[in-house]
Parts: sequence; structure tokens; C-alpha cells
Amino acid sequence: MATEQERLRADDLRARDAALDIHRSFIVQAPAGSGKTELLIQRYLKLFAVVDEPEEILAITFTRKAAAEMRLRVLEALEAAQAGTTSDSPHRRVTADAAADVLRRDAVCGWGIVENPGRMRIMTLDALNASVARMLPLTAGTGAHATIVEDSQMLSLHRDAAAATLDWLAADDDNAQAVRDVLAHVDGHTGIYVEQLARLLASRDQWLPFVGSGRLSDADAARLRASLERELADIAARALAGVQHSLPRWLAGSLPPLAAYAAANLRQADPGFALLADGAPLTGAAAGDLARWLAIATLLLTAEGSPRRRLSVLEGFPPADGGEKAAMQGVLDQLGEHPEFVAALHALRDLPPTRYPDDQWATLRSLFRLLPVGIYELRRLFAARGVTDYVEVALGAAAALGTTDAPGNVALLLDYTVRHVLVDEMQDTSKSQYRLLEALTAGWEPGDGRTLFCVGDPMQSIYRFRNAEVMQFLRAREHGIGGVRLEPLVLRQNFRSGERLVDWFNATFANVLPLRDDPLAGAVAYAASTPTPALAGQGECTVYPCFGSGVEREAEEGAAVVAKLVAAHPGESIAVLVRSRTQLPNLLRQLRARRVACQSVDIDRLTDLPEILDLLALTRALVHPGDRVAWLGLLRSPWIGLD
Repeated sequence: MATEQERLRADDLRARDAALDIHRSFIVQAPAGSGKTELLIQRYLKLFAVVDEPEEILAITFTRKAAAEMRLRVLEALEAAQAGTTSDSPHRRVTADAAADVLRRDAVCGWGIVENPGRMRIMTLDALNASVARMLPLTAGTGAHATIVEDSQMLSLHRDAAAATLDWLAADDDNAQAVRDVLAHVDGHTGIYVEQLARLLASRDQWLPFVGSGRLSDADAARLRASLERELADIAARALAGVQHSLPRWLAGSLPPLAAYAAANLRQADPGFALLADGAPLTGAAAGDLARWLAIATLLLTAEGSPRRRLSVLEGFPPADGGEKAAMQGVLDQLGEHPEFVAALHALRDLPPTRYPDDQWATLRSLFRLLPVGIYELRRLFAARGVTDYVEVALGAAAALGTTDAPGNVALLLDYTVRHVLVDEMQDTSKSQYRLLEALTAGWEPGDGRTLFCVGDPMQSIYRFRNAEVMQFLRAREHGIGGVRLEPLVLRQNFRSGERLVDWFNATFANVLPLRDDPLAGAVAYAASTPTPALAGQGECTVYPCFGSGVEREAEEGAAVVAKLVAAHPGESIAVLVRSRTQLPNLLRQLRARRVACQSVDIDRLTDLPEILDLLALTRALVHPGDRVAWLGLLRSPWIGLD
């Protein structure tokens, strides 16, 4: 009988073979160390065999570094094939064979791809957006030819635009009323108003498709409200379905009468418990049942989300009862054995209400009217300063591409030139980037020769602060993208870590991550990996506990471990990861004390050292005698020493 490792390795090999079928579309889950870049390169090279021009293949990466690495590795594979270099590694032989096929195709078609690597369309999503936006005429006003500024600079622009909307208070129109209403909602606090509006402007690509011009008629507003409330109800229903799925059978039978007993005692003190008074079975999973389940959560769990340890009259169980308190205590004692149910029940408390109160909806309508005013002010600032941001470029690209049902002229042009799309780091795509992929593949039909190939690892989704949504990966795996169905594949082999480390990963993270995927919560189940035979018996995971110690003690212990590893493995590189930059100064000081050479990026900078600061002060004072701050710094330097 095959072992678990052998089974996973066989599944991995089948997945890799299938992924190189260039006539089918796939979404591949590729955990860390699984060689996803090599697989992307192999697929990219194999596609050259079926295209007429290199530009028909579009490879999209998440960062410029990843795009440069992929382009470099493709060129290295082609140059190695030119030189006739071979490899003993099976997966590298696949790359070498594909590269040799490209060179033969190149000779027939006359591409000169090695001499003209610019014909390879390997770019980031931001670069793709910019190239699409540049196809629009200047009169479109997309700002595609302006200077793109980074996020840190955009923060002040967003705030300036938000503050500029306050000037509309002097007007006498709907815009002025919208500003008044939203400002009144924050009790006239202009600081809160500006900060919150600036945050919304930074994420305008997410809400602009729904808000539009903001001029909603009463009928349009009613339809939008109904649509949003249906979405809220759907969110609640999916969360309740998760609770029902994890509900222990014994609890479903024993809890209703005990909950009814508690509700009868608490009816006057807490009307919310009246929903439990009928002792009805725990079968409801519709949005209307949310209040009932929230009452159950209050009965069973503490505010922090753990099962209650003791009961009192405050929970509806007075000291003198007919045994109900003892029975309920038994329920709570067993509840700790069902962490999935406890977590799902506690998560209900974070759900928003499924309906908007009328006063909240009125404020929302005013906000919908105000947001386009904020965009107008932001674009006015863009034009005045000759700048733009990636969000604006993406919006311009979206306008150029149109929608799935109504593609724009640029989309039709791209549809003519792009026949195969490869997407790296799919787990880090945002909703707007997901819509871009839908527009790119609009009109594609099964069997028409065009393919979409997405690779990512939802377990490594870490860019939510940049609006990345791992649920997009899960939904793409289940429903495809636009009209393109994607066959799911999972890579299993880990080429990076030793066997003992992989075993530790499998044992640890299977308990850390949830048992099943939950797109609503962005939760992803763990996918087990297997080491390659070459790494059998290798790897080690050791924990050095420093309970109750301070940062100095942790730094001292960490530096001692690093120094020991350096001595045991001379010439090898060692990576040190910390939770935050504040932990690094102590660690770097300890490493220097042990004469351990280290390298860091934008962490231990020369310009932060006192001696360099003194030299800079001296230089500025000599260059500009009127630099008062430089002279004050010079007078306080060690060679003058004034306090």
C-alpha cells in the first residue's frame, strides 16, 4: 500500500503534467517551495509552439521584481538551449525541452526572441493597466501620461481632496447638502470627516462601480438598498450555514430546553432572550434567525468568544433550580471540545445588521452623493500637479476595456492580439483586478484555442491592506473567471524544505488553519505537502522559549542561536525574521557584539548612525552657513560638545 508521501507525490506529478496541457485553462494552488515559477515558465515556453507571435501570450505578475525574474529565467532557459546545456533534474529537462522547441519555432517564424526579449509580454498588473490606459485618446482624461506617485505621497493628496470638498458648503445645491449631512453625521468634526473621506478615496476603485455619479433617484436608491440588504442577508445566511454545519448533534438536542429555561428567567432583564423562550429546535439558518443565534452566543460564550466556565443568575440560572444549572454546566464543559462550532458562533457577533435603519440609509445616500465630489476634487489636484496614482490608471484601463457584456474598443483590440493569459500570485488580486481579468477574457468561448492559467497560494495571501481578497481565488476556483471555467490543480511537492520541516508544517498548520475553505471569512484550509526524495531526513525545527523575558533577553537568545549556526555552517546564508522593526535594534546590537556580519535593507541605515548625522551636519553647515539647524547640530557634535 502506498504511503501518504507517495500518494501526494503521485498527485503532484499528475497535476504538473496536466498544467502543461496548453489547450486547457487551469487555476493552480502552489504552496511555498513547490516550484510555481518553474511551472509558469514551462507553460509560457510551451505556448510559443501554438502562437503566431510572442505578443499573443500575456504573463501577469504581482511585482516588478517577479516580472524581471520570470523574464530573466525564460531567457536563461533559451540561452541554455542554444548552448546545448542539459540537466539531470526531471523538471529542468522539461524546461530545457520546451526551450528547444521555442528556438525551433523561432527559427521558422523569425522572431529573434533571444535578441529581442522586449517582445515577451511579462508585466505587472499595474504596468498592464498603464499600457491599456495609454491606448485611450488624451481627451479621455485618464491621466495615463501623468507621473504616478507612490502610496505615501498619495495620502496627502487624498486628504487635500477630502478637505477641498468642504468648500462646497458655500454652494446652494445637492452637493452642498451632501457635505452638510455627512459632516453632521460625524458631529461636525472636520478632522474625522477628512480622514474618513480620504480613506474612501484611496479605495475608490472598489465602490465607484456601484456609486457612479451619485445622483440616485428615489427608485434607484430603493433598488440599491434592496440589493445591498440582500447581500447582507446572504452574508448572514452563509455564516449561519457554517454554524449549522459545525453544530454538534448532542447540543442540538440538549440546548433548546435549557435555553428556554434561561430565557424565562431573563425575559424582563434582557428582552433579546425572549427569542429562545419557545424552546424551538436549532434548525434556522436564514438571515431572520441571526438574532436568535446571537442570543445563543450570549448564553454560551464570553465576550472574548470562549465557552463560559460558570453560570449565575445573570445568565438565567439562579442557585436554586431543578437541576437545569448542572445540566447547562455539563453542556459548557463539553463545548470546549468543539472549537470549530465555538469559533463560528462567536464570528456571528461581527456580522453587520441585515437591514439599514432609515436614518443610516439617508446618511449613506448623502455619502453616495459626496463621494463623486471627492473624486472630482482629487482629479482636479491630479491635473494641477501633473500626477496620478495606480488606482486612477486602473480605472482608466477598466474604462478602456469596458465590461464583459459591453467590451470597449481597446478590449476588442486586446482580444485580437492576446490569446493566452498567465497570472502569477493570483491570491493577491483585488476585486478591481479580478474585474480586469474578466474584461480581458470577455467573449472567450470553450474550445476556441484561448486559455487562462492562474497560479497562487491562498495560504500565503498577505496583501489585504492593499485590497487583495483571497476569496477571489476561492471563487475563481469554483466558478471560473467571466466565461472561462478553470480546472483546479494542487501542487504537493516542496523542493525547498527538508523532510522534517515539511512534516512539521503538515502537523502544525493543519491545526492552525481552518478545516475547510470559507470564502466569506477569507479562510483557507491547509493543503498538505510532501518533500522531494532528495531532501529526505533533512531539516530541523527548534523552539527556544523565552517566556516572561523582555526584548533584550530575546535579542540575546536570538543572536546566540545565529552565532552558533554561523559557526556550524560557515559560508551558508541565514535569514532572520522579526515581527516588527522595533525588535531589530537590540538584535543587531547583539550580533555586532558577537562579530556576526549581517545585511539588512532599509533597517539599519548609515544615515541613522550618530557619526554619520554629525558628518551630514558639518557638510550642510559648510555648504550653507545660514543653515541654523546644521550649525546647532555641529555645536552639539562630539568634537565641540556643547549641551
